[in-house]
Amino acid sequence: MLSALFGGKELCSSINPDEAVAYGAAVQAGVLGGGLAASGGALAKASADLVLMDVVPLSLGIETTGRVMSTIVKRNTAIPCRKSDTFTTEEDWQTEIDVCVYEGERASTDACNELGKFTINGIERAKRGEPQVVVTFDIDANGILSVTAVDKATGAKGSVTITSTTARNSKDDVARMVADAEKYAAVDAQLKQKAEARRALEDLIFDLTDDDSSTSAAKKRAAEDADEWLKDFDAITVEEIHAKYRQLRSM
Repeated sequence: MLSALFGGKELCSSINPDEAVAYGAAVQAGVLGGGLAASGGALAKASADLVLMDVVPLSLGIETTGRVMSTIVKRNTAIPCRKSDTFTTEEDWQTEIDVCVYEGERASTDACNELGKFTINGIERAKRGEPQVVVTFDIDANGILSVTAVDKATGAKGSVTITSTTARNSKDDVARMVADAEKYAAVDAQLKQKAEARRALEDLIFDLTDDDSSTSAAKKRAAEDADEWLKDFDAITVEEIHAKYRQLRSM
């Protein structure tokens, strides 16, 4: 009768828009609680393979020494989620740290997307490597990312909020970035190895240049020369860094 009244137009028989949110919430609750499968019937059958879950489309992390991406939340992590990692300083008596937030699958932040940045001031004034700064990524159910950094010793804190972590990139953008990560996997692995070699050499240089009367002037001078040489990081290879490490270690 309704169809005839409106000139034979086909009636809409889909879910009532006013009930859509309640219906979706009920289905999600049933999936999470396992109640739909146990209830039997057509709805149980239709929901057998149904999974309603938002995930992080691209890995999230911060930039570390050498423009290396340090991942804190891995790609495809279900949200809401909360992940933390601990970082430290790279200079003696450093009292502030710049925290740059990135998303992407590559080892270098040059190939990732910068999402935001902030500075944490008032961190513990100490030798490099001693302060402990905990960086936490907190993503809520709406995809809003909050990044905080807290110094364990002083309680100094900094933060930034980034909206829409799940809808910022199109499916094509995500697919392209994942494909690039697979394509350049060998290059990225080498970059990570180089960064690790650099950290090991810097730790050794720090041990030798630290104010210790037991360290000879020759050893300190060699360490200082190595520190100066390391500033040209982009032009040297991982093998050369390993060789420099062995040379200093032998002293």
